[in-house]
Parts: sequence; structure tokens; C-alpha cells
Amino acid sequence: MTPDVVVDIGNTRVKWGVCKGNRVTEVRRLSLDEPAIWDAELATLPPRTEARRWALASVNPPALARFRDWLQPHGRIAVFENATALPIRVNVDEPAKVGIDRLFGAIAAKSLVPKGTPAITVDVGTAVTVNLIDANGVFQGGAIFPGPRLMGRALHEHTAKLPLIDLGEVPEVRPPGKNTADAIRAGIAAAVQGGVAVLLERLGAPWPRLFLTGGARGSLSKYQFRNVDEVVELPTLVLEGIRIAAEALP
Repeated sequence: MTPDVVVDIGNTRVKWGVCKGNRVTEVRRLSLDEPAIWDAELATLPPRTEARRWALASVNPPALARFRDWLQPHGRIAVFENATALPIRVNVDEPAKVGIDRLFGAIAAKSLVPKGTPAITVDVGTAVTVNLIDANGVFQGGAIFPGPRLMGRALHEHTAKLPLIDLGEVPEVRPPGKNTADAIRAGIAAAVQGGVAVLLERLGAPWPRLFLTGGARGSLSKYQFRNVDEVVELPTLVLEGIRIAAEALP
């Protein structure tokens, strides 16, 4: 199946990518549960004489069900729900329970490095995931910790006086923070940067290539990782993985 549109339905937004020439060429970031907005975006797609081919994936089953129901009249749909149908070997305790977005990132990364080369993907969204693809192209697991927005909310909800700092991305604030809000921003930035850096070391650095993606990556894209030869910032990484997996379907 060669998809016309690939869709990644996350915990905070829907992203879809228009495919052309064996790559994702346009990305639309939409609200998670607003069919009227989806209708408006659908109307901007080029007209087709045959059914449009869609490939969907999600870490949010209820949101996936709602989007699939909306999409039913609009084309042929392939849905990926776990690792069993994906073109990648998965070496973890319970492959079917791995967040499928992590696997799509790994599929795309595997296609973008020379054979026999390992890679790391870092996806910064609601959560931060750091994922290892070994030299044989096998997904070997990784690590997960809260993203910047979750960190800010947790500090507010579990303390008496700290304000809510609602962060859409890793902030660009250097310590020392001269007020409480900036101190929180500086701490969260350092937590994400330092967390990723420590994990890279523990996963076996140095690394020839790190792929950075996710809508909340923010200032992490400017961080100088000492044990990485090349950082590739690729916002379409997960969508490219969905495209590659869909093309492996009959």
C-alpha cells in the first residue's frame, strides 16, 4: 500500500503528513478532537479520482477510534495498533506493549543510516522517549520520562505554592532563575537536557547519529551532546516511519 496521507494521533494533537515522491512533504498539526477542523484540512487536500489511501497510528486508543470513525467515508484506511505488523524486529519483554510511536521513529531512523550503523531517537512530547536501534536494525528499548508540560504541571499540582508553568516545549532559560517561574523553566530545561545526555552515556555512547523529533523539543535542538557525532532534527520522523510501514503492506 502506498499511502497518500499518514496520521499520528498522540495524546495532545493529531499530526498528518501528505506523502509525495516516497516521503512526507507536508505536515498538518491539528487539534485532538475537533472534526470541524479535520473537515477544513481535508478540503485543502488535492482532489483525487480514486479513494485516498490513509495510514493511521496512535498511542491514544480512544482518540484513534474517534478519528477512524470520522475518516471512514473519506478513503481506504490502514490502522497500525501494535508491533506485530511492523517491519522491524523488537527485542523487549513485551513487544505488543511498546508505544507504537517509538517503533515508527525507529523504523524511519533505521532507513536513514547505513547498514550496520546503530542509531538513537529522542522524541519530546507529552513524554520524552530515548530509543536504541542497534547495528542490526533491531529496536532494543530505551527510556521514558515526563515531558516539559508534565513536569510543570506536576510541580504545580503537588506543591502548595509553586505556580503553573504550562510549557509547550523545552524552554530556553539558563540558570540561575531570578524568579520562581524562571527557576522552574531553568530546572525543567536542565532535567530534559541532562536526562537525555545521561541516557546516551548509559546506552553505550558514542553514537554516530541521533534523530531528534517531537513537537516539544524546543531548546533541546540547540543542546551540544558531547557523545554524538551528528544530531539530525527531523520533525517528520514518526510520520516517515508510518509511511515506510504502510508501504510494506500489500
